[in-house]
Amino acid sequence: MEQNHATNTYQKPPVDLNRRNAMRTAKSVTIFLAVLITAGILFGACTYTIGENEQAVVSQFGVIREVVLTPTNTFVDENPDLMNAPGAKLQDVRVVKDKGLRFKLPFVTQVNIYDGRLNTFTSNAEPVNTKDKKQYYVTIYGQWQISNPALFSITQQNMTKARQYLDNLVFPVIVQNINNLTAEDFVSNKDVLNETMAQALSQINDTVRESGIRFADIQINRTLLPENNMQSTYERMIANRAKVAQQLRSEGEEAYQKAVAEADKEARVIKSDAIRDAERIKGEGDAEALRIYAEAYGKDAEFYTYWRSLQALENMLEENATLVLDEDHPLWADVLRWASEVDDVHAAGAQ
Repeated sequence: MEQNHATNTYQKPPVDLNRRNAMRTAKSVTIFLAVLITAGILFGACTYTIGENEQAVVSQFGVIREVVLTPTNTFVDENPDLMNAPGAKLQDVRVVKDKGLRFKLPFVTQVNIYDGRLNTFTSNAEPVNTKDKKQYYVTIYGQWQISNPALFSITQQNMTKARQYLDNLVFPVIVQNINNLTAEDFVSNKDVLNETMAQALSQINDTVRESGIRFADIQINRTLLPENNMQSTYERMIANRAKVAQQLRSEGEEAYQKAVAEADKEARVIKSDAIRDAERIKGEGDAEALRIYAEAYGKDAEFYTYWRSLQALENMLEENATLVLDEDHPLWADVLRWASEVDDVHAAGAQ
């Protein structure tokens, strides 16, 4: 009886409502996070993003359906024949220029992203021979980009294989063009070298276009001389500079002689013109003087004769000079007569 009484008096422990609410909240949060993660996974499976400088190849079950290019890419427009090239199978591929968020079929559509910016190509230093058998070591530098990602994905698949392909292609084309140049043109004539590199660039682009690649520029980055012909090249460069210097000196001397000759000729012309003008002016002065003398002689011949006698005496007599003349000499007679008249006047005045 005591045991039954003890059993009847047992009570259940009280329910913790706070704990039950916490468990419900945690369960709700877990479900929400699971839904959110699932939605994120589905959203990621249904969308893809193309950056500002990115391009994409969209495929379904390994067949290319769409090519997304950068807005500035004009390669496909300029080379439409490549979309119908044998083996490409790109006739029905949709080509768009777009960027940003895009949608796709999850688990069916595959998207391969390719960089649309310029890539740098630099070769190792390799020997080349010029037309006159001079050897140099050159390094090639170039800028290239993936212009048709669909063709690139078919022919090259990835950047590693593309770099190997370009290493085996670019340098032989450059070497072939340099082989047609002389050492002097290769080292010193930039116009000829630039024209040669432009031809090489055209040849390379004609080849790599079928791989969806285009070179924007290609140049010789560095030129090194082998030890055995470095000294001869320096001597040739010194001789060329000396030749140019001598030519400049010769041209300068020629210009100097020409300037001196022109100056002497001009001086002679000026001097002859001055002498001619002086003689003309002197002649005109002498004529005017004779006219004045003649006019004066016509008015008073006796005075004119007397005045000319005084001028003659003035020109002949110097300081402490002695002149011996007859009393009847024309230069002296008038002066003696004039002196006699003055003495007579003085004598008359004295009386």
